[in-house]
This record gives sequence, structure tokens and C-alpha cells, in this order.
Amino acid sequence: MLRSSSSTPDSLWDVLIIGAGFAGLALALALQRQDTMRFVVLEQGDSPGGTWRDNRYPGCACDVPSHLYSLSSGPAWDWPRRYGSGRDIEAYLKQVASSVAQHIRYRHGVRSARWDEERQCWQVECAAITLQARVLINATGPLTEPALPPIDGLETFAGPVVHSARWPASLDLDGRRVALIGTGASAIQIAPAIVAKVAQLTIFQRNAPWVVARADHAYAPRWRQLWQRFPWTRKLYRSYLYWRQESRGIAFMHPRIMAWTSRSLLRQMQRQISEASLRQRVTPTTPMGCQRILLADDWWSTLQQPHVTLTNRPIARVTPVGLIDDEGTVHGADVLLLATGFRYQDNPMAERFMGRHGKSLAACWHQQRGAFFGMMLPDFPNFFLMTGPHSGLGHNSILFMIEAQVKGILRLLKLGAQRGSPRLCVRPAVYHDFLDEMNRRSQNTPWMQGCQSWYLDSQGRNTALWPGYSFAYWWRVQRIKIEDVIDD
Repeated sequence: MLRSSSSTPDSLWDVLIIGAGFAGLALALALQRQDTMRFVVLEQGDSPGGTWRDNRYPGCACDVPSHLYSLSSGPAWDWPRRYGSGRDIEAYLKQVASSVAQHIRYRHGVRSARWDEERQCWQVECAAITLQARVLINATGPLTEPALPPIDGLETFAGPVVHSARWPASLDLDGRRVALIGTGASAIQIAPAIVAKVAQLTIFQRNAPWVVARADHAYAPRWRQLWQRFPWTRKLYRSYLYWRQESRGIAFMHPRIMAWTSRSLLRQMQRQISEASLRQRVTPTTPMGCQRILLADDWWSTLQQPHVTLTNRPIARVTPVGLIDDEGTVHGADVLLLATGFRYQDNPMAERFMGRHGKSLAACWHQQRGAFFGMMLPDFPNFFLMTGPHSGLGHNSILFMIEAQVKGILRLLKLGAQRGSPRLCVRPAVYHDFLDEMNRRSQNTPWMQGCQSWYLDSQGRNTALWPGYSFAYWWRVQRIKIEDVIDD
């Protein structure tokens, strides 16, 4: 394994990790246990948590069971509910971070990172310091930069304009008319959480989502006591949750099964919504699974509140006092909430990483966004992404993929050192073969069956999700051939 000599300056690290969210902390825990490499974690905020620190909107919660949305290698945590709230998850991540606190430098946002061919290391520039590292890990995650809707007049709105990922603690919605743009994962949590406070809630929908019952509930004290007293029972329950979630991947691999499931969900929705016109507006027109499937227990009841309006008319423009749709109808509002997702395909973070020949990560992704098992690219020596392209999931926990990547990265670093290679970089032919495989295998998935989502690029190619089962991903990542990634 890599190890710095006693004469190495403090600014040269074996491994430098960017980001103290789930991915960065999982890798930090593993490196600390091995105790063979000097590493540092750079975090732009003043506390850990990543997306769970930044997303503080009302109702913020996870749609993966809480016991599965935690690190198998991390500290045990007493989850109070089946699905963890945003604040519960943030508290858990703070506990994880406390285990590696000596390695984390807060308020160290990375401005740029450049591979130095002469020195054979990465030059990482922060606001007040430049660090060097033999290996660079970008663990910032792909969903970090809020996407603003391209609507005329947005800047003229007189009241607060708030994106879900930048929710201010001082925002007061009591008795106010609120316009909510979007009906995605954040919106279906925000609306039920604020509906009792607001005087009027107008929700603007582009595409009706597929919504599945969440069946959330508090854990009974006897179960929580059992898991604390006998840790093996927690592991058994976690295993049950994993395979239950994994079994749902069958529908993503076989569209006919997904179509059968969708018919059952439509019947459930029709029984819960009495008004015919509302049923028509919330009935999805896209195949189930081609966009993110949402989990909620209170979405349908929220839409049927007397002071809630759901409209699927496109927004023509925003005025200082509200929004005007394409039919000229005026929707007055005091507050405008944007639940419009993130910049995935054009995330500006990609401009900050420069590989060989001064080529940026964004330039590498000009033709197609991709990474070898979501982790490596040609011409980026000793550079790893975590939760990169083609490592997301539509049916199971991303933390399983993160822990698979942690094991894969450490294995490759060890094998590379044993071969005497100071550089690891996926070979171009191997990289392009992998992208061809991903494009081919994605063809029969629901994501490619007729709708546009952030999963797809401008050419209609899936660049986000792993087109298969998560256990297959784990198996293959642990068996990457070192010959495919040694940089000659």
C-alpha cells in the first residue's frame, strides 16, 4: 500500500477525499481501520452530512428503510422509525464523523484539482491552502447543484423564492399563499408537511409521478431493545431488508412485470381519490419506473384538501405577485418553492477537475457522461469517483453501492502497489467497452421506455443508474482486473 515517508511534507497525502457525506465518511472509516495510508477529508461545510446537512426542507426524509440506509461498517444506531427523517440521518452522520474527526478539515471547499504529471500527484486548491495527494477521491455526490427552472420572469417575483435544497430556517409559511413547482421526491414530502400551515397551496406538475405507499411507522420499543441487546438480530433484519429491496429489481429488469405492478397501483390510486378530474391529473402518462418511483403515505390526502390546487398547465411566466400558466390563468402567490431537482448532466463541479493534458472532467463527459463502474476514467490517474455515473440505483440502497466502491478502491490500490505501479487509470478500450455494455443493457429497462428524466442525457442514454442487480455490481467491482486499470 501507499505510504508517505517521514520526510514527506505535511501537504502531500497518500489519499485526499473531497466530501464528508456518506461516501467520504465510509472510505475514511475503512482507511482508518487499515492504518497504512495518510489521508485527509476536505469538507466545504462546517459540519458533516452532505446532502442530509444541506436539505432541511419540511418533511425531509429518506425513501430507503433506515436500517439499510446506514453503513454496515459504521457505529450502531437506534433508528426510531422505519424510514429515517433528514435530521435523524444527519445526527447519525455526525456520529460516524466523530470516529474520524481527526482526519476531517471543515470549511475547506475545493476550488480546483489538477493532475501534475511531473510530480505524479494531484494539486488540490482550496481558498487558503493547496494540498497535494497521490490519490484523489471525489465523494461529493452527483446531486449537489440545485437546478432552477427556465421560466421567464423568475427573478421578478416579489416574495421569497426558495429551492428545496437551500431552505432557510427563517422561512415563515403560516397563512401565506404558496406556489410549489414540481411533484418529484422533494415535493411530495414538502406539500404534506406544510399543508396545514398555509392559506393556499398551488402545485405545478409537469408529469404525474408513480407513487407507492411508504407504510412508515415508529419502531416498537421491544424491537429497538432487541436490536440493541443482540446486534446479530439487527444484522439479520438488515439482511432481510436488503433482499426484499433487491427482489424489486426484477421489475426493473423485466418491463412486463413492471407493467403488471403499475396496473395494481392505478387501482389503488383510484380507490383513494374520489374526484374524477383530480384522478385524471394524477394518473401517470409515462411507464412506471422510467422516472423515479416515489414513496408517500399522505400525498393523495394532501391533494384533496380544499385549499390545495394541483395544475398540470405549463407555467408561461412569473410575475411579482404570482404565476401565469399557458392559458393565461393567474395563480397568486406570496412564496415560491422550487422542488426542481439538481443539475446532474451538467454539474459544474466537473469543471474543477483537470486530468492529463489539462482536460477537464466536463470535457471528458462532453460526448457521454460515464465512469468505469462509476469510479474511474481514462486520463485521470489515481482519481476515483464515488457514486459516479452508472452506479446509482432505482430499487435499493445507494449505501450498498458505496460500500462496494470502498472495498473496490482499496483493493485496487493494494494490487497496484503490489505490482509496483504508482498510477491507476482505466484503459480507454476497457472504459469504452464498459460504456457500450451500459448502453446496451439499459435498452430494456423502464428508464428507456418513453420519458425524459435526469437519468438520461440529451441523446436519450441512461448515464446515472446501474442496469442490473446491486449484488452483481458488488461481485464485479471486487473482481476488476488490475491489468485493466494499471497506467503504463
